[in-house]
Amino acid sequence: MKIPLALVRVATPVVMWAASLRRRALPPQFAVLEMTTAIWPALALRAIVRVGIADRLARGPATPDELARDLVLHEPSVRRVLRLLSGYDVVHEARNGRFELTRIGRCAARDTPESVADFVRYAGEPWQLDSWERLSETLRTGVPAFEIVHGTSFFEYAGTHPEAGELFDSAMTAVAPLYGFAVAHAYDFSHASPVADVGGGSGLMLRAILRAYPDVQGVLFDLPGAISRAPQVLGDERARVRVEAGDFFELAPSGARTYLLSHVLHNWEDERAVKILSNVRKELPADGRVLIVETLLCDKPNRWSAGNLNDAQMLSLVRGRERTRAEYADLLRQAGFTIKRIIPTAAAESILVCAPG
Repeated sequence: MKIPLALVRVATPVVMWAASLRRRALPPQFAVLEMTTAIWPALALRAIVRVGIADRLARGPATPDELARDLVLHEPSVRRVLRLLSGYDVVHEARNGRFELTRIGRCAARDTPESVADFVRYAGEPWQLDSWERLSETLRTGVPAFEIVHGTSFFEYAGTHPEAGELFDSAMTAVAPLYGFAVAHAYDFSHASPVADVGGGSGLMLRAILRAYPDVQGVLFDLPGAISRAPQVLGDERARVRVEAGDFFELAPSGARTYLLSHVLHNWEDERAVKILSNVRKELPADGRVLIVETLLCDKPNRWSAGNLNDAQMLSLVRGRERTRAEYADLLRQAGFTIKRIIPTAAAESILVCAPG
């Protein structure tokens, strides 16, 4: 049975709240230990992705013996890691000793429709984790830990290290359909055409919108390397899309009624974010709209939120940040926009609907 995304959105904070109540009932040392060791099962999950266990189990249940034989692994170690992950509902051990992937575990296999395996790999890469490990230096200096570790910005590193750049692109590709589905079903695009996805990469977000709205035309705008895979990604929707190469710090595409900025502004400092918005403002018609898709920071204290978690990730990697509604309102005002409404989606993201003025 599929769990609706809307239910996930509601259930996640409830689960976090329940977990916080449980932690408060225990001595506080347990809460610290729980947080400190939370990375271990995450890295165990990444391990079964890297060695092919998740892919093998996606083809059918197997014992640790069979997995070790098929994948040339150490059987006792396989058994111990799978036993750990069975406690996180990634795998299920049957009475006959065979392990099978659960609904959650199938997301860690590469060739399943619900796969986010490349994001699992990306999140555990040493060049990624080293930034979190050096976060204390960011606290002292304000410089992103990634730049401290690697001596260059995250995006420059990805551009000069093909393997890292490709994995980052694959990770974003793995999760983009989730956001695309959520956005396409939260906002009515029926009168929004043409829709320009600025910084839209290979077109996964735009593809989701076009599939949900067969009469909408699209514009995909990004750097040449980012749009290189657009023809394959867009597939049957390619005929309805004008693919255009360009730099959003220099200009925005012309001829659209709705401009989409999805997970773009959070990558940049305020000055550069305003520059992107100002370029869009030059092209936006008087009755047009700008849709900003981002995870908003929680403006209530002492709450778990995806926005706060993502913001810490941005702190460690780049010079951008997640923002509150008020902070986005200020950015938009500088570029000549006002927020008309904010629409929650079934995912963690919200859509800020903005108009000139």
